[in-house]
Amino acid sequence: MNRSLSQPDAPEGAATHEPAWQRLDPRRHFAAALGWPVFALVVAGALLAAELAASEAERHVVADTEAQLGQTAGQTADALMAQLQVPLAAMQATAAQWRAGAAAGVVPADGLFALQRQQPELGWIGVLDAQGSLQAATDSRDAAAALAGQPWLAQAARAPVVALHRSQDASMADALVLAVPLAAEGDAPAGSLLGLLPWLWLQAQLDARLRAMAGGVPMELLLLGPAGEVLAGPPGARDLAPGADLTDGGRYLVGRPPQGSATGALPSGAGWQVVVREDTGRAMARARHTRRVVLLGVLAVGLLAALAAVAVALRLLRRLDGLALQARELASGTRAGLDVPPGRDEVSAIGATLAQLVARLQEEKAALAALNAELDTRVAERTERIQRLAEDARHAAVTRERLRLAREVHDTLAHSLMALLTQIRLVRKLGGRWEQAQLDAELASAERVCATGLAEARAAIGQMREGGLRNSGLGAELEQLLQRLAERSGVQVQARIDPAAAGLADARAATVLAIAREALRNVERHAGASRVTLTLAPEAPAQPMEGGAPAPWLLALDDDGTGFDPGAERHGHYGLTGLHEQAEQLGAVLAIDSAPGQGCRLRLRFTA
Repeated sequence: MNRSLSQPDAPEGAATHEPAWQRLDPRRHFAAALGWPVFALVVAGALLAAELAASEAERHVVADTEAQLGQTAGQTADALMAQLQVPLAAMQATAAQWRAGAAAGVVPADGLFALQRQQPELGWIGVLDAQGSLQAATDSRDAAAALAGQPWLAQAARAPVVALHRSQDASMADALVLAVPLAAEGDAPAGSLLGLLPWLWLQAQLDARLRAMAGGVPMELLLLGPAGEVLAGPPGARDLAPGADLTDGGRYLVGRPPQGSATGALPSGAGWQVVVREDTGRAMARARHTRRVVLLGVLAVGLLAALAAVAVALRLLRRLDGLALQARELASGTRAGLDVPPGRDEVSAIGATLAQLVARLQEEKAALAALNAELDTRVAERTERIQRLAEDARHAAVTRERLRLAREVHDTLAHSLMALLTQIRLVRKLGGRWEQAQLDAELASAERVCATGLAEARAAIGQMREGGLRNSGLGAELEQLLQRLAERSGVQVQARIDPAAAGLADARAATVLAIAREALRNVERHAGASRVTLTLAPEAPAQPMEGGAPAPWLLALDDDGTGFDPGAERHGHYGLTGLHEQAEQLGAVLAIDSAPGQGCRLRLRFTA
């Protein structure tokens, strides 16, 4: 495939060719993703097969080599024994011809020399009697003294013996001893005929047999004694301890004659054994070559299989590549839809599914465009409506501010001006009848009323400018109202304000403060009360309030004044009307209970 479905869209008119190394990236191409696992599996299989084949080949090579070495060892032992049988047979024939007299005990010396001329490899020949005394010899060497006491001498009087003699002094060199029994007349004990073969003869025989049987292959031939000691062999092997590892830690392959067979068994109980060994590296060269050949062959087959898998995948995915190209053109806007690839396989199913998805997405896109247009229209309408509502809200805010100012003016200037107007009317009607002192007193009272109104107006303006409620809280402001009422009128006041009221300092608290201020002014100017009690505390709700919900509060104001009829109409007086308007604006419940001569009780329930 040229590109995968996950590649970014190429610019219009750009070439779709890419470097060859990118085609091998499994993250970009499905064919590469298919080929690499195939190649990995084939390589792993090749390595495993090569390892198994090499192990099996090495096992067979080791077994075959050891069998060949064992056969060579057996043949060498047989040949060596055949070489030893010649002098043994000659000695046995000579011994059979001799008859040693029991009384004389003499062996003809000329018979020994005749045997030596017949078998020149025998360096010394002698005859021992039954007591081990030397009766005759081919030379004057005292070989009998060196051989005296050997355990095989007693056996030599009954059967032929081949023994190795290690010399302990310089009088006699190492040699092979061949001994055959001599027949005796009557009941006289038999003696033995001895012959010495030089050790060099044995070594020469071994070397000759090795050259003849190895066929040019470098091998080592070892002759082991009964205790496993190396009797003969290459210089490096002669220093091995008895019973040592002849393989030298796997460096050599060792062949021995088959157990239980007559091949390679030296006669007469010598206990010798011929061993042949070969260098492992040289012996395993063929197996290693086979391993390399198998590995390279399987790898080559695996690589061809992987390339074939990639080629087949590329051919099978050609239609999918065309489908990906259509998808990119569709994404770039140069195509309106997808052409479903022909056929009934998975590529056709994917193409049909993508075509359905594209058609559905286009329908949804058109529906979304229509919905966006409709939403734009609705947003424009809502914006216009919000602007009208904002204008209405600004107008309502201005209206509320006007009402608030009207209440403030009513609560301050209107009361003061009303009292001042009453004083002026009274002075105007009755001033001519009063004495000067009474007239001065009325004028002073009017002056006080005017000063009080001015002070209240200034205090209201100061509260509007400074915002004392926000700094001190509703509780403190109510206490100050009661304190000023007591200072101006001498009324006995009592405040029961919950400490939590100090945290009420928002616009709702300001409205509650305004209601309390207007109620206290009415008490001061109209009730003629001597005692006023103000209570502000939270009410226990009927049900527990959820976290963050407003809590219910109760403001109670009681006086012992003259009282009034709350239901009576009062033209030109708007105090009670203002109180109800403010309570309605607050969303609170205002209740006023009063009757002539029974004082007044005000209850305001609000949330804060």
